[in-house]
Amino acid sequence: MGDQPVPTAILMPCVARAIASAARETAMGLTKDQQRAAQAPGSVAVTAGAGTGKTHMLSERYLYFLQQGFSPLQMVAMTFTDKAATELRSRIRQTIVQQMSDRPDLLAELEAAQISTFHALAARICREHPDKANVSLDFAVQDEVDSPIWLAETFAAALEQLPGHLYEAVPFSVMRDVLQALLADPLTAKEALQRDRAAWLPILETMRQQALADLLASEDWHTGQAVLNTHAAPGDKLDVYRLDALEAIATLEQSHDLVTALETLKSLKVNVGSQKNWGGKEVLTTVKDAIRALRTLAEDALKAGLITLAPNEFDDETEAVLPAIREAFDWSWEFLQAAKYEQRFLDFNDLEVHALRALADPAVQDYYAQRWQVFLIDEFQDTNPIQGQLLERLTAKAILTIVGDVKQSIYGFRRADVEVFKAWQKRIHNNGEPVELGLSFRTHHSLIQQINQVFAPVLDDLHQPLEAHRNEPLEPTPEIQLYTVTVGEEHKDDKATDTTKEPCQRVEAQKIADLVQEMLNAPIQVHDKPSGELRPIRPGDIAILSRTWGPLELYGNAIGARDIPILQAGGGNLLETREAKDAWAMLRWLADPTDSLALAAVLRSPFFAVSDRTLYTFAQSLPEKTSWWKHLQTVEDSMLARACAVFKELLVARRTEAPTRLLQLSDRLTGYTAVIANLPGAERRLADWRGFVELARSLEGGSFDVLAVVRRLKRIQAEEVKIPRPALAGGDAVSLMTIHASKGLEWPVVIVPDLSRSLSGDSSAVRFDPALGVALKLEDEAGDRQKSALYTLLEQRKKADDREESKRVLYVALTRARDRLILTSASPSGGSLDILQPGLDGLIEPEAVAFMPELAKPMPPVSPPLPPRPTQILAHAAGAGLAELPVTALSDYALCPKRFEFCYVQGHPGYREGDGSGEAAMAIGKLAHKALELKIRDFDELKKHAPDLTDEQVQDALNCAERFHHAPGFAAYREGALQWELPVSLSLGGITFNGVVDLVGEDFVLDFKTDRTFQPEHHQFQLWAYSQATAKPNAQIAYLRHDRLHTFTPAQLSELAASASTLVNGLVKGDFAPTPSETSCGICPYVEVCDHRWH
Repeated sequence: MGDQPVPTAILMPCVARAIASAARETAMGLTKDQQRAAQAPGSVAVTAGAGTGKTHMLSERYLYFLQQGFSPLQMVAMTFTDKAATELRSRIRQTIVQQMSDRPDLLAELEAAQISTFHALAARICREHPDKANVSLDFAVQDEVDSPIWLAETFAAALEQLPGHLYEAVPFSVMRDVLQALLADPLTAKEALQRDRAAWLPILETMRQQALADLLASEDWHTGQAVLNTHAAPGDKLDVYRLDALEAIATLEQSHDLVTALETLKSLKVNVGSQKNWGGKEVLTTVKDAIRALRTLAEDALKAGLITLAPNEFDDETEAVLPAIREAFDWSWEFLQAAKYEQRFLDFNDLEVHALRALADPAVQDYYAQRWQVFLIDEFQDTNPIQGQLLERLTAKAILTIVGDVKQSIYGFRRADVEVFKAWQKRIHNNGEPVELGLSFRTHHSLIQQINQVFAPVLDDLHQPLEAHRNEPLEPTPEIQLYTVTVGEEHKDDKATDTTKEPCQRVEAQKIADLVQEMLNAPIQVHDKPSGELRPIRPGDIAILSRTWGPLELYGNAIGARDIPILQAGGGNLLETREAKDAWAMLRWLADPTDSLALAAVLRSPFFAVSDRTLYTFAQSLPEKTSWWKHLQTVEDSMLARACAVFKELLVARRTEAPTRLLQLSDRLTGYTAVIANLPGAERRLADWRGFVELARSLEGGSFDVLAVVRRLKRIQAEEVKIPRPALAGGDAVSLMTIHASKGLEWPVVIVPDLSRSLSGDSSAVRFDPALGVALKLEDEAGDRQKSALYTLLEQRKKADDREESKRVLYVALTRARDRLILTSASPSGGSLDILQPGLDGLIEPEAVAFMPELAKPMPPVSPPLPPRPTQILAHAAGAGLAELPVTALSDYALCPKRFEFCYVQGHPGYREGDGSGEAAMAIGKLAHKALELKIRDFDELKKHAPDLTDEQVQDALNCAERFHHAPGFAAYREGALQWELPVSLSLGGITFNGVVDLVGEDFVLDFKTDRTFQPEHHQFQLWAYSQATAKPNAQIAYLRHDRLHTFTPAQLSELAASASTLVNGLVKGDFAPTPSETSCGICPYVEVCDHRWH
């Protein structure tokens, strides 16, 4: 590290005196270790245990550099979440106000200082050096929701266009899985694809020898060998196996014929032997136990495959297909990058890759070396290798402060690598020790002592014992409690009683609910962090932290049944929720009414709540080769007839409404959300419904095409993209969340359940390592996937890494507790409980929870709480409260604010008497747009896109589209660089207006109309918005039925800006006063229900 001398000499004497005073005050608020870290003159690495005040130390460290004369604009502070970055900025701001109140200039600079996430810093580098980073000037950053959706769709397109000869070398299914994995970590993949067998053969041999050495050094091995050498019974059948075992042991110790020796041990029998020959039952049992232990060790060794590992034919096959995979990877990578460049966005991985590319230029490195001279980085244990390379290029001449804790590195699935932190610690301190913060301000003394004892043997060399700042008396004394469900022999032998994991987990859930209720009823005393005093416990003081989201609903139901408020803030996949499945089924049916499965799902759902008996009767009466929808239109059952009427109304609306509007209409017609608002977990259900509607809105992109949204949803599901569920606001309720989600949080009482859950496996088709290469699972002649030697090597490395990370996950979970820590398990052993066992033995005596069949029954659903009485009554208008609208909403508001209110505020579908010609006209116009967009010139092809329209209507739409291709007045708009159906957004008055421009040229936007009347003034605000959103000076309407073009000139568009602003202000304020007229009411779909219509 190149530590830069601090420029104290530039400080004026009066400022220096103020700084010295501030320094004395600061030092008083720091522990000795915190002070060593905060006031280190050069670079420093800090290990900060859980709850040891690292954010306070970092803010004081920032202050220290300000006192040395650095400006906030010369400093970078980084962490890994926006929330943490906001908190750090706030803490620094508070520290400056308290310690340097005479420097308001620093507060001003602080607001512009780089205090952010890694990704925000990378984005800044890319924006400031787009040429060097090879990114578009105006790129946007995709978030963690949009990115996987886009990638799933674009990756599918890449696979379809991949050169055919590559599939001759690698089957499609293998190619898809391999490329998907490699593209998720492209820089590592590029390095791995350059490696060959020479890179991993020496490692393989080292690992093989180490695995054998570990086997021979294990305690069970030595014990078993000693027993077999001590006891003998010549002539006894068991003694034959004893001698075989000793011979196999000798063979292994000489590293000869390893496979045969292990197979011999694996095949040993213990169902033979005479007590008489062995001198009694005790000796015989001892020998049998020794043989069993050796047999288990051999089985495990063979299963792991390391000791017997050698290159095989699948390594040869992998090497044979690697050239094709390299070519496919390069081609796919370029395909995706070109698509992102064209669409002007980057995902989080891209930010790191392109920022690294920019920093490869020495001039860019020099630019930032001069700009940023101090770096403070929090949560460094979560850094990945690419971020490590970024820091190397950014901090070569800077003073660096890194803060982290290897014991809390739990984001391996995000490519976080603890070795990066360790390497930087060594780089900063050479062979010296980093500063350690070991005084916990979070956990009570009695509890922290037990946590130290538990993790000392579990974490081994990583363990850092913590001391406690808090030692106030608490009753009962804080301690770790462990409860394990135990099935008695009477239930094990009872075949009528189900004692599998699921019923045991229900018993565990009931025990957790009992414990929560007991604590609240007592109530026990807990430490109140803001006041520092003791107070009675509240529901919000309790958290249940599970490794996965799966069992949390079970625990929540058990607690909720006791009328205790619970909060499951989010987590899991939105598309797997019941509400998303219901809404998706509705869209599937609207896209294809012959989809009988989707129709059945909608009928059973809260949309209609048709009983299974009714559906069974309906299905039994179904004529052969008849769809459910066709049959539904003939039945007389009142409930089904009502459903049929609703479906018909939705099909009519499908022609003119967007998918999200169809979902809103289906809700209004059926009362779906009113139903789920009265089901268990109502708040969660309603949030999931709203979340799916928002997802559908993002997928529709301003179009009205239901089928397109359904296809995108199917692609998302096929690619297993996980869409996060919307978060719920917290309150005074028991929190249920995953351990990963709890990182950085704390509670007086923490319950860690489900400890016997088996650790999840990983069956990836491909594994890769930048230093060793790429390994595949390939099919043998029988069609079974087999592992290459390199695959086995990387798999065992991954298993070892995962097991170590599981220890760290448990450390994070247990150190969230301030006063009480409760562990529970659905069985006495297994999973995480086995990992903790070395630390629990002799320290924590588990309390058995007797399995009782009545507690193992599925729990009845919990009724939602009644809504509270309103605390106030609105006496004035509350405003529209709208966040997003289609661009056409401006035109609707201009025509009549009441029309706007009916449509966008009330969600009224509209009604007009007559022959339905208005709806037909809209459907024809929509189909004409489709013909132009897809360049469809054939009647039969166009008919496929509107099977519900008559042949005359389809021909009418085609004729309109053909006029654009042939009319001389449109000739200038058929040539040049054109963009069809371009989605746009425009922000006005806090509202985002979304739309799709039919056609965009170099200096114009153009909108197609199939209206029979020529009324451009009705659409002027729509065209103005398109012009503003695309920065095009001209806007045109092509009236296809009239072969006529209307142009809004730049001057006219400029004049419309003030009127548009007035319109937006009115709708934001909720001003929906009607403006009836003969013209506007004549075309209004709400004229029949409006009391203010023109007479």
